[in-house]
Amino acid sequence: MVDFAWVPEHTRFILAIMWSMAGFACYFFLSDKKSLTLRFWKFNPGLDIYIKQVLLQRTWGLLFLGILPAGLILLQFGESLSDFGLGFSFEMPPPWWSYLLIPVILVAGYFSASTPGNLSLYPQMRIKKWTPGILALSGLSWIVFLIAYEFLFRGFLLYATLTLLEPWSAIAINCTLYAFAHFYKGPGETFGAIPLGILFCYLTLLTGNIWSAVVVHSIMALSNEWYSIWINPDLKVKVESRKRKVERGTCKD
Repeated sequence: MVDFAWVPEHTRFILAIMWSMAGFACYFFLSDKKSLTLRFWKFNPGLDIYIKQVLLQRTWGLLFLGILPAGLILLQFGESLSDFGLGFSFEMPPPWWSYLLIPVILVAGYFSASTPGNLSLYPQMRIKKWTPGILALSGLSWIVFLIAYEFLFRGFLLYATLTLLEPWSAIAINCTLYAFAHFYKGPGETFGAIPLGILFCYLTLLTGNIWSAVVVHSIMALSNEWYSIWINPDLKVKVESRKRKVERGTCKD
């Protein structure tokens, strides 16, 4: 006979599943609205519309993937964010082999950056002229966005499902939703998200926080963006000073 008895863990579990889908959907559909960018970002008219759109997109991510789930934990569950991976203490240090991921990511990213599929998606800011200021602004917004992103999947969702499931069952649900979150980016990133999601969940549960996943994910995103700018002949990085102007790239004005 099916037992329909309700326990508090069911509330945590169901809210985490539903918000992971609904919150990501809100972020995704709002991010695609160029009209919202023009409406919300009326100041700084000299800033390129594509920069504004990506910054607003990542702001939506911070709100729907980070701030609102954190509010649910604090207000609905009455628990600490550290119980959901957002603490700064380590149950165990990251394993030695996790440090080898950095050179692997950098080498693999270099060779994949020039593929047509990658260049069609990155860099997200579809501008031709980059400056150190724009690179820094994009990099900082990437990191803030990825903290929220990892908190949703490896924090809120993973730890909430652990209240009812064994670790590998919770990881399976996590990676399934994580893979579907990459569906719009094509089969490469969708299927690649599965082993990556398993790795991130494992590191999170091993260390007791999301920071290993945030660091690895940030290195992937930033190196991919920088490689894509470097390799693309239509893009250039321009540094201006009082004495000279240095331009990197082959695109001519």
